[in-house]
Amino acid sequence: MSEITVDGLAERVATEIPKFFRDGIDQVVMGEGEYIRAGEPQGQIGKIGQAVARSYCRRYGEDPSAARFGNAERIENACRPYLDDLNPGDGPEIEQDVIGGQCAGTFYNVSYLTESKSSDAGNCGEFGNPITRTSLIGGSPVLGPIGQITEKLIPRAAPSTNGDQSFEVQTGSGLRFINLGGATSRRYNLECGNSYRYSDFVAVRSSGDPDTCGNPPPVITQPRPRPDDTGPNFRFNPSPDIDIQVDVEVSPSGDIIFDIGGGPVTVDPFPPEGGGGGDSDPPGDVGESDETGADDADGNGSASGCAGVNQVLGGLKVSIVETPPGARVLSPGIFRGACYIYMGTEGNLDQDFGGSMLRDGQFFLPQKENLTCWEVQANLGFRLRVTPYYKTLEDNG
Repeated sequence: MSEITVDGLAERVATEIPKFFRDGIDQVVMGEGEYIRAGEPQGQIGKIGQAVARSYCRRYGEDPSAARFGNAERIENACRPYLDDLNPGDGPEIEQDVIGGQCAGTFYNVSYLTESKSSDAGNCGEFGNPITRTSLIGGSPVLGPIGQITEKLIPRAAPSTNGDQSFEVQTGSGLRFINLGGATSRRYNLECGNSYRYSDFVAVRSSGDPDTCGNPPPVITQPRPRPDDTGPNFRFNPSPDIDIQVDVEVSPSGDIIFDIGGGPVTVDPFPPEGGGGGDSDPPGDVGESDETGADDADGNGSASGCAGVNQVLGGLKVSIVETPPGARVLSPGIFRGACYIYMGTEGNLDQDFGGSMLRDGQFFLPQKENLTCWEVQANLGFRLRVTPYYKTLEDNG
């Protein structure tokens, strides 16, 4: 029996780490990556791997910029549930400046929700008073299309510490400035911030006719950075008899560099995954469709098959024959949770989570090279037609 060394332990941890981040990639189509946050690995190797992954996520939370992390979107998917447990509200947000108001040359009345602070005197209270809907312009409608609505804080003349809250609204006739200060008492304090906050802008045609021109594109707020109080060095101390110092750094390309005492080890959390029969294949080669091997899968049975002699799996084309009433739709023609897909070798199939988001005729590539067998199990109510593609290997003998 060979001796177990610190280097060997680190090697096994390095093999384990990408599994935590792959969970984040796979699960995003079904919800969120959960294993870094809530996984419960039983062995010490898995526990150390999870601790390293969590430290990496905290380092990402310090600097979510894509310039530092080449896989920022995939890291966000994998890490955000864990980071939300630590500091809710730092993740990306999707907002809409205004609902409606997109017909060119059409006048709109715009209203918004107003929430004031509990104590207007001094403006240092907490938001929480009843929310009221207020007309933005009063008797002066806004010309569409209506674009970005930006709040502006305008200081008053010294020595006053107050200022006026106002809006800039992008309209069909150019930028329009709307002052909410003065008589309306929409003011702010330089020390305490806004007295009021505004949300849920809604545009309605002044003529009273239905609005048929849709909404502007959503506005994405990027993740906010949060300092990591733990830092790159931490103790792995799951029990009184185990106390290992773990150092975790992040390379400019996003690789994890960790050290548990035997020297630094570099891990790519998103290692490249192959798909097909090797580097000699021409671009775009997925093999030939095997119509005779096509098979139906539904909620009561699975479709499956294997490549022939000297062949490997090039991919699976999945067509939707029938959907259940009330099927969950992510967007028109894209169904959520339609099927389970497995690829691998005979008797050793690995799950491909792509079936959790499916459109008709979607093609699935193998995640590794030289796979030979497959299986597709449709979810209840779905009926699918699965056509395998196989690639014939060159005979170099």
